[in-house]
Amino acid sequence: MSLLERLGLSGRRVLILHHDDLGLTHAQNGAYLALGFPTGSVMVPGAWAGGVRGRDLGVHLVLTSEWPAPRMRPLTEGESLKDEAGFFPSSLEALWRRARAEEVERELRAQIEAARRLFTPTHLDTHQGAVLRPDLAEVYLRLAQEYRLPALVPESLEGLGIPKAFLPDLLRLMERAPFPRVRFLDPYGLPPEERLGFYLDLSRLPPGLYHLVHHGALPTPEGRALPDWATREADYFALSHPEVRRVLSEFHPLTWEEVGETL
Repeated sequence: MSLLERLGLSGRRVLILHHDDLGLTHAQNGAYLALGFPTGSVMVPGAWAGGVRGRDLGVHLVLTSEWPAPRMRPLTEGESLKDEAGFFPSSLEALWRRARAEEVERELRAQIEAARRLFTPTHLDTHQGAVLRPDLAEVYLRLAQEYRLPALVPESLEGLGIPKAFLPDLLRLMERAPFPRVRFLDPYGLPPEERLGFYLDLSRLPPGLYHLVHHGALPTPEGRALPDWATREADYFALSHPEVRRVLSEFHPLTWEEVGETL
């Protein structure tokens, strides 16, 4: 029986609206509070991780730190997770080339434990899809089961930029995972000026279980220190728009907390 069947939502359009990268900046946290949607996930190595409060917060597991600033460091001493300056690698390619699975497991466990000291996590997901190397995906899914936290598992791997060599093993892991698979939506790659249209076009989606990621941030000087500030502000303004709110009201809202209660 599927998750939607267990919830009595078969044939409905069901949406988990998910605020990524909480804890990265104060502007990110402020947008989470201002928008008022409950679901998001926190980057525990981020400078503002301790400033997030909410009822449906997950752990946004971090293994990369892609910008010159702000940079994030591992919580553990795994040398394969550090660049020459001691920060996380700046790209997935660098991470996947060097990361040792046992050091990844120690780091992810440390981030989950640190999150539990800050809030009560309801789920796990991962920054930039860093766990999509098959042996790291196995660690991710095993920790999710150990901590009894549902993990984000996409319904399809298409369009995620995953090396073809990874796909067979990843697909086998996904098929065995005891978590619902969601239709993953992420407008991050769209130009900011197209963001409002993306959200309005959600009204065209057919029934199903959707996990929609956004990166909304307040328009502040601190938030604009990030290289991608324009796309983050575009999410914030679009999700504040009354017509987008009307479109979102056409979906049945779901939280990861509610997902976890069914497992």
